[in-house]
Amino acid sequence: MWIPQRIFRCSYLVLQFAILFIFNILPIRANKHTTQLLENLMTDYNKAVRPVHNASDALKVKFGANLCRLIDVDEVNQVLTTSLWLEMQWYDKKLTWNPSDWGGVEYVHIPSDQIWIPDIVLYNNADGEPHITITSLAKIDHHGRVVWQPPSIYKSFCPINIKYFPYDWQTCEMKFGGWSNDGETLDLYQIPVDVNDEPQKKQQEDGVEFLYLEKGLGLSFYHESAEWDLLSATSSRYAQIYPGCCGQQYYIDIKYRIIIRRKAIFFTVTLTIPCMLIANITPFVFLILPNEHKMTYSISVLVAFSVFYLVLIDLIPPTSLSLSLIGVYLLFTLLIISVSIILSVVTINMYRKQAFSSEMPHWQRWLFVQRLPKLLRLKTLEHSLEFDDASETTTPRTGSVSVTASVTQKHPNPNNSSPVFPPQRLRLLSLVQMDEALKQRCVADNLDLFRKIAGHLKIISAHFHNQQMESKITEEWQLMSLVIDRIFLILFLAVSMAANIMFIYNSPTLFDDRPSLIPSAAHKPLSGGTINVLDT
Repeated sequence: MWIPQRIFRCSYLVLQFAILFIFNILPIRANKHTTQLLENLMTDYNKAVRPVHNASDALKVKFGANLCRLIDVDEVNQVLTTSLWLEMQWYDKKLTWNPSDWGGVEYVHIPSDQIWIPDIVLYNNADGEPHITITSLAKIDHHGRVVWQPPSIYKSFCPINIKYFPYDWQTCEMKFGGWSNDGETLDLYQIPVDVNDEPQKKQQEDGVEFLYLEKGLGLSFYHESAEWDLLSATSSRYAQIYPGCCGQQYYIDIKYRIIIRRKAIFFTVTLTIPCMLIANITPFVFLILPNEHKMTYSISVLVAFSVFYLVLIDLIPPTSLSLSLIGVYLLFTLLIISVSIILSVVTINMYRKQAFSSEMPHWQRWLFVQRLPKLLRLKTLEHSLEFDDASETTTPRTGSVSVTASVTQKHPNPNNSSPVFPPQRLRLLSLVQMDEALKQRCVADNLDLFRKIAGHLKIISAHFHNQQMESKITEEWQLMSLVIDRIFLILFLAVSMAANIMFIYNSPTLFDDRPSLIPSAAHKPLSGGTINVLDT
């Protein structure tokens, strides 16, 4: 049985040798072929010369991009910061080989700084390097097709309109094109995100034609922003003619248009709702009686708004190009608070007026005392002041009433009777048994006494009458202040409701039901594992 054991051992050794050969010897030979192939390709290779047969031929380059993240939107400096994975494909005639001559090697990776690459830059660059500075490996197959996918972070100019902040949406563009190569030497085309998509020809209002792709940016590796929703990411290819020093030249550029919408939940909770609450509680100051509590309430609302405004400074974009929607609403809130404080001072002053400190005109008495209280459901006064010009005159500044009946009359008037003691009582006091002279003297003395008593009674009556009139006039001024409070309560409530409706109506994103774009399924890896077929 020793013969089968030897055969088994020999078979085991042969299998081990085959495994070692496959996993060690063949990769060494493959690496050797790759090294020799790279040395052969780089021999006499000039990366400054375009890889074309004829110098007059245009090199076709396909250009695409994958959006990874919206890093920042700077409203003050109007800069959009994005993270992109670019993709460029072209055909290099100098980098071709026969795989059977090089151990079956079909593709190699060469650093991008050792081969010719298109000088594509970001035209509307705002900060940093407009061209690609990172050095990465480019994938090249045996047909000469080159795929280069460098990552980059771009800062591009973007006109930010904060008119409707925080319920706004922005449109930003990134324009890529050749820097030194015009359209006669560099022919740029878009890379569709989906292989089944084809660019569509469209025309602008000025007659410029362009190739349009609805899905212009790849979103396979897109990370959603916490502040912005991505609504659209399209691409367009433009070929425009520009005047130059040596005649007219046309350049080809690819423009990516990104439409983003601000997520307004945070600003609604921290800005809109508190501001609306402060604005809507301001009219209720007119429900408080005109006293010191009324001013306390008004000042408390102003202090609350001032403290709230200090917090808003860090949230509202500090730009002077346009006034934002929330800024207009803040100014409106500050205005109604200031007006309510002024009106509170006026009504308190009116409520505390003395009786004859100022005269109320007849039209004010008719409007604010007799008519408006009934319309506003206020308690009306049970009296209305009527002045008898024949018996008394009112002096507004002194607050006194002059009595027309004189109490210092020296000569008796037999026809004048006392208002307190009627003539019937006076006749009972006559003395029958006295003589005629004494009788006349006593009657005259009694009449003088009665006249003095009647004069003092009239003065006392006028005093009480003045007090009653002062009380009535004070009540009229107080009623007038309450009427004014009720009028401004209704007016402020109406203005506040109108302002709230206008604020909501002028917020475009509140009625925007467009769905945001989400990361799509990956059609190919970012490492360049697949190559789109180029038209040769």
